[in-house]
Amino acid sequence: MPREREPNLVRSGMSQQIVEDGISFDVGIYKLEGIHGWSLEVVTADGTSIVWDDLFDDDKAAFAEAVITIRSEGALAFQNGGGNVVPFKR
Repeated sequence: MPREREPNLVRSGMSQQIVEDGISFDVGIYKLEGIHGWSLEVVTADGTSIVWDDLFDDDKAAFAEAVITIRSEGALAFQNGGGNVVPFKR
């Protein structure tokens, strides 16, 4: 029996680097091909990745959420993971 192919990962054209308060952020917006809903990930300059749990109806809404959150929380809150990062146990 042939294996079903895995869906492709689609990267939105709204994905981009933004700078807020002199701090650089990579905003990544993705979805699985054929699946409704976009995922949002913000990566800080030090490599910390923040991923939203909820999916967004469209990529523009995901990008707007990233900008609103960075501005409302303050760019420095994202530096070094802010206070909301739970470290992995080793």
